[in-house]
Amino acid sequence: MERVFIGRQPILDRHGKLYAYELLHRGSDTPASADHDGDRMSSDVLLNALLEVSGRKINASHPVFINVTRNVLLHGGLDSLPSERVGLEVLETASVDQRLLDRIGALRALGFTIALDDFTYSPERAGLLEHADIVKLDVLALDDASLERHVELLKRRGVRLVAEKVETPAMYARALGLGFDLFQGYFFARPEVYSGRAIRPNQLVLMQLLARIHDPEISPEELSAFIRGDVSMSLTVLRWANSPFYGLLSTVESVERAVVILGSYTIRNWVSLLVLARVGGAVPELHTTILVRARSCELLASAMEYRNPTSYFTVGLLSALDVILQVNMEQALASISLAPDQKDALLDRSGPLGAALRCVLALEQGDERGLQFGTLTAADVSRCYFSAVDWVNQLGNQTAPERRRRLRNQPRIRRKAVRR
Repeated sequence: MERVFIGRQPILDRHGKLYAYELLHRGSDTPASADHDGDRMSSDVLLNALLEVSGRKINASHPVFINVTRNVLLHGGLDSLPSERVGLEVLETASVDQRLLDRIGALRALGFTIALDDFTYSPERAGLLEHADIVKLDVLALDDASLERHVELLKRRGVRLVAEKVETPAMYARALGLGFDLFQGYFFARPEVYSGRAIRPNQLVLMQLLARIHDPEISPEELSAFIRGDVSMSLTVLRWANSPFYGLLSTVESVERAVVILGSYTIRNWVSLLVLARVGGAVPELHTTILVRARSCELLASAMEYRNPTSYFTVGLLSALDVILQVNMEQALASISLAPDQKDALLDRSGPLGAALRCVLALEQGDERGLQFGTLTAADVSRCYFSAVDWVNQLGNQTAPERRRRLRNQPRIRRKAVRR
């Protein structure tokens, strides 16, 4: 069977929280000249994402949106899909007639969320609004006046508005001000170069922490002491060390022991993630994207049996540092002591480290020609990516029982204290 590869892009709410993912066609094993029209790509995503790849790996708890053509809407057997988890995006190329409107109305009655992709208002397409829950507007394609007219018109219709192709902080602020409900675009998922900005004082302190973590001269003892100086960081490192991922036979009771067992490189990467999460300046979903990217880079290196795959994890982990700090990458890396090949990978995408990062970014951004790394096939690349997604989903879920346990225990302690 032909293998087809799927990317995903987050859709965020006004608070920067994940609302859903859009699943995107990202090529296949067939040659580039093969027939890849809209009907086939829409069907490919439905079959491979929801059946072969499985919804659990793509997303554990949020809805997914899939582009559907007119033919797939009319003949695609969509009724059997889980309507509570799947949103259908009606493409702008779909010709509108009463047959299509009746079919969309029937699907909506089954519980599907209906979105209109790249919508521009016209009398011919006005009928779609009667059956739509969400309308997506391309903020790159519409000028300011047209965008304002569309927002005013559609808000009166009571639909939720998605700002598509948000690529800069200014575009994001503009869409927020106009009253968009949801947001999607490369600003939330790919590095953006910012010039002329200084790193804020609180960010500078955290950057100094990052620099210290990645100092090649730091000893395991110094790293342990550094982590012990932060209670939250110490508890998190111990939780990670004792998580099922590492399958250790005995409990790790000290930070020093965690550093010895897991190794300085692994601990440095995890602590870097904690530091990045505190820096701010980016929407929360970016941290999920960063983790998927880092793990994907590491798995690509492992698949090629390259040395030090954890160094690939580091490159992926720092690949959005410019977005988080809102400065250019060269400025962001100025105070961090990374190996030269890691800096080259982040600045120029050069060397094997840069090639891994390029490959993962290509999958995120829909560049089918970029799905190349060493001798790996596009199927291998896709497999690594979805393994990374599954790993991040599990990483997020594995802390839930511990949180619930703490919440259960806390009230009992307080009640005992009152009775005494």
